[in-house]
Amino acid sequence: MNLKQKQRVGSAIASTILSCAALSLAVVDKAQAAVLTYNFQVGDGGGNGFFKLNNSSLTGIGDEEVAVSEGKFNTILTVSSGKNNYDLVGAIALFYQGKFRGLQASGSDSQITEIDIPPEVEGGPYYIKYDGRAFWSMATNGRSSPDIWKSYLSGYREVLISDRNRVLAIDGRRIFNDSEIAYTLVDTAAEPVPEPITFAGTALALGGLSWLKYKKKTAV
Repeated sequence: MNLKQKQRVGSAIASTILSCAALSLAVVDKAQAAVLTYNFQVGDGGGNGFFKLNNSSLTGIGDEEVAVSEGKFNTILTVSSGKNNYDLVGAIALFYQGKFRGLQASGSDSQITEIDIPPEVEGGPYYIKYDGRAFWSMATNGRSSPDIWKSYLSGYREVLISDRNRVLAIDGRRIFNDSEIAYTLVDTAAEPVPEPITFAGTALALGGLSWLKYKKKTAV
């Protein structure tokens, strides 16, 4: 093998090893990805809950958003029978420069119950309607410093009691105006990823195969 041929083979092996290094670096960076779990508490008795998210898409640069993969919000802002929480899957977690700021989420609930007794039935005619409705939203103010980031919940629940002509009464009304939300990071579970050595071994094996192919060709 002359000098030029050796140089070509050496370049091929070097290129393969560089590819291996690039893959290893990518995996090391990916290995830092984690599933974050937060608990949160709403002031003024507004409720509490938790949520999880995968931070693998975060770059740590500027404003970023990550969708919640799992979560529940337990609150009194419901009116349906037997319902005591909202599903937070798909809610948006806000980040700035890689730091968590708060949730961006909303929900609503409604239920209508009517009692209608016709004239021919004892106690009739009689009609009453219970129209329950609830709504809430979470938002975060401030961005430049964690010292001024504040997350708030606003919402209401009420049941309107009416006959066929007018509203007779309002029952169970509760209104929240900018009740502060406190978040606590409770778990950081690393995601399983392939080991960098796997890629390194594959790349070196490919380099070895290239060398064997070259030797065979020159031997013919």
